[in-house]
Amino acid sequence: MKFQQFRNKKIYEEALQFAAIGNRGVQLALKESIRKGIPSVFGIMNKIFYRMPDGTITSKSPFRKGSGK
Repeated sequence: MKFQQFRNKKIYEEALQFAAIGNRGVQLALKESIRKGIPSVFGIMNKIFYRMPDGTITSKSPFRKGSGK
C-alpha cells in the first residue's frame, strides 16, 4: 500500500488516534459480550454472521424475532 503525502500531519495523526480509540472500544465491547454470553454480529461481503459465545460462527440469527427490544 502506498502512502501519500498529507498536507496537515497533525490531522492525520489525530485521525490515527481516533481510529485506535475506536478499535479499542470495539475490542472491549466484544470481550464484554462474550463474558455476558451475547453473540456478536459482523458482516462479510453483504452477508451477516453471528459469533456465538462458544466461538462457533453461523449465518442463522440466534436472536428472537418480534421481541421489539
